[in-house]
Amino acid sequence: MNIALVHGYIKGKDIDIYMSEPLGLICLATYLDQQLGEKVDTTIIDLYAAGAMEPTADGDIICHGKSDPEYIRQQIESVQPDMIGIHCNFTAYADDSYELAETIKNLFPNIPIVIGGAHPTIEGAEIMRNHPYIDIVAKGEGEQIIEALARHYMGEIPIEEVPGILHRVDGKVVANKPVELMKDLDVLPIPKRDYVDMEKYTYFNKETIWYVKNNPIATIMTSRGCPYNCVFCSTKVVWTRKWRFRSLEKVFEEIHDLVENHGVREIVINDDQFMTRRKRIHAFCDHFIEAKLPVTFAVDSGISIWLIDEELLKKMKKAGFYSLRFPIETGCKETLKYVKKPVNLDKAKDMIRIATRMGFWTSSNIIVGFPNETREQVMESIRYVYESTLDFTSFIIAKPHAGSEMYEDFKSEGLLEKNVVRGSGFYSSDYDTNFLTAQELQDIVNKASSDWFMHKALFYLNPINFYLYFIPKVKTIPDFLYFCKVAGVIFNRKILPILKSKLKSRPWVSDSLPANRKV
Repeated sequence: MNIALVHGYIKGKDIDIYMSEPLGLICLATYLDQQLGEKVDTTIIDLYAAGAMEPTADGDIICHGKSDPEYIRQQIESVQPDMIGIHCNFTAYADDSYELAETIKNLFPNIPIVIGGAHPTIEGAEIMRNHPYIDIVAKGEGEQIIEALARHYMGEIPIEEVPGILHRVDGKVVANKPVELMKDLDVLPIPKRDYVDMEKYTYFNKETIWYVKNNPIATIMTSRGCPYNCVFCSTKVVWTRKWRFRSLEKVFEEIHDLVENHGVREIVINDDQFMTRRKRIHAFCDHFIEAKLPVTFAVDSGISIWLIDEELLKKMKKAGFYSLRFPIETGCKETLKYVKKPVNLDKAKDMIRIATRMGFWTSSNIIVGFPNETREQVMESIRYVYESTLDFTSFIIAKPHAGSEMYEDFKSEGLLEKNVVRGSGFYSSDYDTNFLTAQELQDIVNKASSDWFMHKALFYLNPINFYLYFIPKVKTIPDFLYFCKVAGVIFNRKILPILKSKLKSRPWVSDSLPANRKV
């Protein structure tokens, strides 16, 4: 049996959109190979990698990857698949996956199309109602589902025994029993990167994860799930709030393989929550302190600031962690209650100061534009990070992802209008809130971002600050070059576009609180 897993193109408003290697699809393909062996031949058709180096524009929408139907036809014909799987994670890019599925179904009407990922897990029933060219929706953890589907299409089991899917029987949508989460993640094999062109992802990863220090880069997952309940998070619907982890022996085996056999020099950990067990992180660090591999580490989702202490930070520094991003999310105590994140803002500021003095580059994510967040609360949040010792801050505009509580709040408040904005990025504002328009939010974020460089320059002009918080991070020439690289990327990607737009538009509005529009 031949199976094609498609890593699709994405469309958005920005030219600087990049994706890392499709680790989820790689895991599925590797698992199928392990479980079914020669019974299946699995191919990842990577439409994104095929065209992302040369994005194309259609009006104000930019396509990253190959969307040409003729190219897609050729790729699928070369595989001759008996089943096609399409991955769809983010709500803002769901339309791209639907468009791709329709294109494939028009070209190959007799091949069953399965769609899975975070968004279909949440919106599966709606997808089946509105998109007849999609035959099956996979809801939940994908490995067991795709194995069972393969066994069904090989004639081994009836469709009713495939867990975690929605399918049609005589035109009616039928929901099978839910798939159970794997209890032991060590049954999963180490993902085989040769399913995709890792040479291309050497470039894409460098652009996607631009804050890293070394190249080449590879991404890994050491656990699944997160025990916390952030209001904007939708992945908890897929993984639930149950945190499951791979044994460190398996993790070490994968990292050693990437470093020693693939030349990887930086590992980016993609766990939703890497820091859950301190003993595990201590053991992780102990191994790499002793192993002395030529590799550094970054945690893409950030370091939960309430789970660290000075002792652990010292060990992480020795093990190869050099940059810490703290997902504080908001510097406003009132907004923090809505976000549902267990952050003590006063202690967080102290821990940031300690980490910065230890020589870590520190950054944070600050989200603004929650449905009922006032302008005053937004400005309080921004002031918080300006008063900290953080080196960098990403000012992000809240995005309503299906499956999150915040998405339901946007819907119930009538703020989503008819549809989610296609290709909506984290740094652009597309939705009004109850107190601020999308343009007002964009102006605030642009102002906060563009002023950050001058703020840090003035901060380090103070000799005490320069000695305490800058010198510990630039003890070598590579350290200084890393600082220049990150500063340059931030300026080119975030500051320069803002400065250019200012020349064409009105000046930024004042900080005064406008009249609240909510009745």
